[in-house]
Amino acid sequence: MSTYYLDSSVALRALLNHSPSATAWLESESSHEANIFISSRLLRTEITRVLRRESLPVSLRNEILDSILTIPLTDGIIAEAEAIVPHVKTLDAIHLASAIATGQDPVIVTHDTGMKSAAELLGLQWHDPVQE
Repeated sequence: MSTYYLDSSVALRALLNHSPSATAWLESESSHEANIFISSRLLRTEITRVLRRESLPVSLRNEILDSILTIPLTDGIIAEAEAIVPHVKTLDAIHLASAIATGQDPVIVTHDTGMKSAAELLGLQWHDPVQE
């Protein structure tokens, strides 16, 4: 069993078929019932904004979101994001803080270089299925 924290950089590539390797990895890992996928509630907003920008149906987000447990945005998570010392963009800090808040030590699934670096500095494992 693995717990994966899904970042928008991979979720969107898989959803929009922009990365065959990300799509294949997500399909393969989600076929194992023991694997758990989590992300911040922020992921829903990020996916929605991209779908609207691309004039695609917002309902497409359910292809990804239906299989992900979402962590609500709380004042505690925002405070944790603010406390992250390595430089990382704001939304990435919120994702990292959400992953930490789970207490499950998830593998961060991301294609974002800054996110990978910050995750590593925070002692979190990461995986980039886009690079496979």
